[in-house]
Amino acid sequence: MHANAAMDVPARLEALGTVAGLDRAALHSQLAAALSVVLHLVRDRAGRRRIAEVHVLERDPSGLVRTVPALRWGAEAFVAERGWQRLRELLRGAEFEERAVGREVQGC
Repeated sequence: MHANAAMDVPARLEALGTVAGLDRAALHSQLAAALSVVLHLVRDRAGRRRIAEVHVLERDPSGLVRTVPALRWGAEAFVAERGWQRLRELLRGAEFEERAVGREVQGC
């Protein structure tokens, strides 16, 4: 899916859901059940794609899904954001080898 930022994904999916005949509540129920993480990619100067930010999804008190920043690319490494602990929990559940990124994440 194309979005200008990870935080735009729920709105993009709402637009697609409307075309498919889903109301907002139904779309957010489907979204909460289907996705846990959003990766936002950008192109570097050489034209290669790289991860710019990682967001986790959570429901707000109204039941709508929103994105929460977990990691963002800083000057030379990923920087932990508010959703970092949730992302770590999700990765542990997937038996992810945390050592692969642990040294590259600042602010952990």
